[in-house]
Amino acid sequence: MSKTQKITLILVSIIGFNYGQSDDKHETTATNPWSVSLNVFNRYVWRGTDYGNSPSIQSGIEYSTGSLTLGAWGAWQYSGNGNENDLYVSYSSGPLSFTITDYFFPSNSGGSDGFLDFNPDSGTHFIEASVSGEVSGIGLYAGYFFHEPGAEEKSIYANISYGPFMLGFGNGLYTTIDEDNGNDKFDVIELGITASNNMFSCSWILNPNQETTFLIVGMSF
Repeated sequence: MSKTQKITLILVSIIGFNYGQSDDKHETTATNPWSVSLNVFNRYVWRGTDYGNSPSIQSGIEYSTGSLTLGAWGAWQYSGNGNENDLYVSYSSGPLSFTITDYFFPSNSGGSDGFLDFNPDSGTHFIEASVSGEVSGIGLYAGYFFHEPGAEEKSIYANISYGPFMLGFGNGLYTTIDEDNGNDKFDVIELGITASNNMFSCSWILNPNQETTFLIVGMSF
């Protein structure tokens, strides 16, 4: 579960989950607080790292009441690798949203995926607390994995976006270790730009930490 961020141009808005994952919020009405989403991407790239190395089908369900939102979101790769099935709760107050997300990565191989294992040392759940908002058209996001099995130091992620451009930073699970000194520094893991029309969204993403780029296209249904 390694991830990274960048300094140049990107595909996703910071308030959402990330690349290869649609950030469109599911609309609800006063009479129907439930909403669903379905998106297809050529790759699932999240915070600078490619998961599954194959096309990805992503679905979501939400329930909203007042300022509170409960939801589930999943990414299912054609390759069968890097699947994800998350649960989250979010509370909005003024321009800010506070969210707790439980990231879970099932293999769905027929064996035990350890969904009930919340052991802080060897469990299968990665739980992040995050805050997001927008100030003068600038999107801001900060997330901290307070529950990260096997990590001596918990991973931090931060993102800034403006219009079609985005810049993300991270350490820990988002970055590669410096081979010269063994350090895991807070580094740029994503830089991207995004364009869209009535049918598709497309993003070009640079991850300086991994020294790689991505070109991602997706469609929402």
